[in-house]
Amino acid sequence: MAERGLLPGTREAHVWAARVPDSDRDAAVRAGLALLTPAEHDRLAHFRFARDRAQYAVAHTLLRTALTRCHPEIPPRQWEFRTTWHGRPELTGRTAGTGLRFNLSHTPGAAVCVVTLGTDCGIDVEETAPHRTRRLPGVLAPAEAAALAGLPAGGRADALLRYWTLKEAYTKALGLGLAHPFSRCDFGALPDTGTITLAADAEGKWQFHQWRPGPGHIAALALRRGAGAAGLVVVHHGDAPAGSAQTLAT
Repeated sequence: MAERGLLPGTREAHVWAARVPDSDRDAAVRAGLALLTPAEHDRLAHFRFARDRAQYAVAHTLLRTALTRCHPEIPPRQWEFRTTWHGRPELTGRTAGTGLRFNLSHTPGAAVCVVTLGTDCGIDVEETAPHRTRRLPGVLAPAEAAALAGLPAGGRADALLRYWTLKEAYTKALGLGLAHPFSRCDFGALPDTGTITLAADAEGKWQFHQWRPGPGHIAALALRRGAGAAGLVVVHHGDAPAGSAQTLAT
């Protein structure tokens, strides 16, 4: 279990989710201050709105606590990060030697993160409110657009968000983020249940999961498992780092 640390050879991806409160947001910020660094305190001070401060505090507290669950020898406040050329955060300094990889995402009302031992990973969470799809035109591959057009009108907005979160998770796992054109990531027609596949991934190097961490949100996870390798076990710890573990359905 992640609470005892991720051991060498572990083929697990540990996922945590947290709710960002709609009320008493200042309390959420205060609860995280002891685990955040002075630089993160400065970042919080620059947010104009309480909702943005709460979202940042909850997400970064979640990440620091999750990393410590996976490597208990390092306290949450001591994890060090750097940002790559494409904006991907990674561990640096002495914490880079742990071999942990991670990814974090947050949106109004929710935050999610994933931690692995040496496996490239990406995660995304989005609100399912209708206005969230207004910024998504042009992200679909032709086969995806055809599949979307074949859906009932009432289900298209949700399907578009499913595509978006999968593409976001995948390109974050690549380390490229929005620098990789989303229209080049083709997931075809998405299944209601079962395995999600990428058209270009004939060797099965990638593993995808999608779920709803709570009402009004959808999340996706991408893992680079390697050609011919067995799938990674994905352990979901619920709405807080101390939550009970369960395996996500594939």
